Amino acid sequence: MDDSERPERPPPDADAAEIAEWMEEDFGRAVAEGMANAGDEDDPDDEHEVVEVEILNHERGEVVGTIDTNGNLDTESEALRRVSQEYLQEGVPVLVPTTYENEDGETVHADGEVMVEPGTPGFVRAFVNELPSPFDCNLEALADLPVLETELD
Repeated sequence: MDDSERPERPPPDADAAEIAEWMEEDFGRAVAEGMANAGDEDDPDDEHEVVEVEILNHERGEVVGTIDTNGNLDTESEALRRVSQEYLQEGVPVLVPTTYENEDGETVHADGEVMVEPGTPGFVRAFVNELPSPFDCNLEALADLPVLETELD
């Protein structure tokens, strides 16, 4: 996908709703792009890069931890640890656009839910997108995160 198909990044003075809308559009695009680029997942030579991002607390205006592809959360924030626990243990639920043919032969477009587990490309992006306010990561870092690579059956 070329850059002309990416949603336009909001300006620095954008309000929270505009930024959230952009993040949702960009995440959907990134998931779809990851599905289109999915390779042979059984290839042992297909090693994925471990990515780490800083997690920000926007109320405090400070970095409160880091998370990496493997689910290693480094934080002293008990609040961040609590909201992250389920995602680190069970993965992050992500809706992935899919199409299938129903029994009448009609093409149906729907969202299927997949769990993005630690160690999976796209985990950090999914994790950060699910964090409640005031937790987030830098928008520049989010744009550069690997995307989910999956196919729904």
